[in-house]
Amino acid sequence: MERKLEITQCSDGEKVCFTVQQLEGATLDWYENLRGGLDDPETLTFEEFCVAFRDYYVPAGIKELKKEEFRTLQEDNKTVQQYLTQFTTLASYALEDVARDADRQRHFLKGLNSGLKVGLIAHDFSSFQSLVNKTLLLEEERRKLGEDHKRIMSQNTGSPSQRQRGMFPQYSRQTATPQSRTVPQMPPPNTQTPRPPNPVQPMQGVGSQPYTRRCYNCKDPGHLTNNCPHPRNITPVKFNLGNTPAKTPAPGAG
Repeated sequence: MERKLEITQCSDGEKVCFTVQQLEGATLDWYENLRGGLDDPETLTFEEFCVAFRDYYVPAGIKELKKEEFRTLQEDNKTVQQYLTQFTTLASYALEDVARDADRQRHFLKGLNSGLKVGLIAHDFSSFQSLVNKTLLLEEERRKLGEDHKRIMSQNTGSPSQRQRGMFPQYSRQTATPQSRTVPQMPPPNTQTPRPPNPVQPMQGVGSQPYTRRCYNCKDPGHLTNNCPHPRNITPVKFNLGNTPAKTPAPGAG
């Protein structure tokens, strides 16, 4: 009921009237007795009505638990509006703690998150409502700042190629694909030890006998025709198959 009345933002007297319309039976009888005991029933505030209602219907043990819950209330992951609603509800169980407006402000600041508290604690506010309004505005600004920070971070976390494409205009053109080229394979280096060349064997004649140069003029070994000490023989020389020169027939022989 209290949350619904806060949403409607009606006056204090209107809150009492709307709440009474929901009472029936024994609860309505209780209200009539309460109203009859007041000197001026029209001055009954909604806060006084709530206190009287809880004193009558809420056990003392429950009220102590609610009072302790109010004193340790923290915003945590709640919004400022959600924290304010819970703060207002629990404060009705600890009226002695919020008897003055300054005390109410102090308890409200104590339960705020550090991010909001640090921007408010150094300032003085003329009323509790002024503090609440400033807190709501600060929360909205911090929310916008957080969204801007997330957007910048998401842009910076893109891959370098994506960032580069975003910096330069894109052109639609086909890129020629380079043809593959076969690289000749070089043979591996020969790691074997080179073999020494075979020694040159001297030339040998038939039957493995050494070949002896002879002079064609005198048939003696040891020199050539150009160096032959004998007179030059102009008669053709015939050789037999045994490499032995044939004898020249004597003149006049038949």
